[in-house]
Formats: sequence, C-alpha cells, structure tokens
Amino acid sequence: MVIFRVLVLQLFGMIVIPLMAQKSDSCVNGTHGNDTLKWYSFNEGHSKAVRENKILMINVSTTSCYACKLMDKHTYTNRGVIDTLNKYFVCVYFNPQIESSYLLNGNKVTPKELIKYLFVDEQVAYPTSVFWYHPESEEKHCIRSGFMEPPIFLKLLLATRALRSFSAIGINLQME
Repeated sequence: MVIFRVLVLQLFGMIVIPLMAQKSDSCVNGTHGNDTLKWYSFNEGHSKAVRENKILMINVSTTSCYACKLMDKHTYTNRGVIDTLNKYFVCVYFNPQIESSYLLNGNKVTPKELIKYLFVDEQVAYPTSVFWYHPESEEKHCIRSGFMEPPIFLKLLLATRALRSFSAIGINLQME
C-alpha cells in the first residue's frame, strides 16, 4: 500500500501538476473570468457547492486579524486566484466571532460548533483556508493556515483540485 501511494504521488508530480500549471497560466494573465471573487455565506455556499459539485473553500478569518487583511488585499484580489476560485470552487467567508446560526448536516450549529467540526483536531488559526472536497459528505477537510502570496495559493488550489479527483475514486491522499 505504501509503494502504491509513492507511485501515485510520483505520477501526480510528473504528470498532473505540470498539466494543471499549464492551464493556470492563462488564468494568471486574466484572460477570462469575473473581475471580483464571489463570496457566499456558509449556508448558501455549502448548498451551492453540493448542487454544482464543486469544492467548498471556507475562508476562516476575523476582521481584527492582520494576516487576514493581507490575504484580502493581496491574494484574493489576484487575477489568477479570482479566476481559479470562481471557476472551480465555491467560496465562503466565515468569521467565527460573528454570532449566527449555521446549517450543518441538517442541524443548526453555533460558530463554535462549526469551528469544532471544521478543525477537528487541528489548531485554530487565522486566516485558514478549509477545502472541503465533497461537501455532500462528511469526509475530512484539507486545512491550510496562514497568509499565502498569490503564486503559493494558486499552487495550493491546483493541488486541491487534483487531490479531489483522487478522493473521488477512493484514493485518500493528504497534503503535508
């Protein structure tokens, strides 16, 4: 099983990432897509991601977080990031400091309960990008915390899309 995972990761590195990188070059140049990133509430975004069979990206941040402001100013305004997220993801902005109720698996939950569900055993940090490959199921999410410059974030988005494809066929790979 370990040998199989190593072979799959090697194949991924040699074939899939270069092909996806070629596709993303046109996005970086801003040749298509919308001018702004479309953000949804958690409830609306989760439903839309399920309906459209897209990855749900949850931006967990607060208004008082400096690194969150950097992501908003530099990363989420980048043409390539905007095009990639609008095309392949449904984006949710979630501020756990705002009291509200959210629908999760048909149940109303508080911000604290949603944080606990999203982060499981992970340390909560801001900003955090939570990638939920198949929001219609309760599978594990991919979590990446901290500010990321646009080129690094674009690589993360490409890897996330590829890992979703593997998870769809029953192969569970983790980004480490």
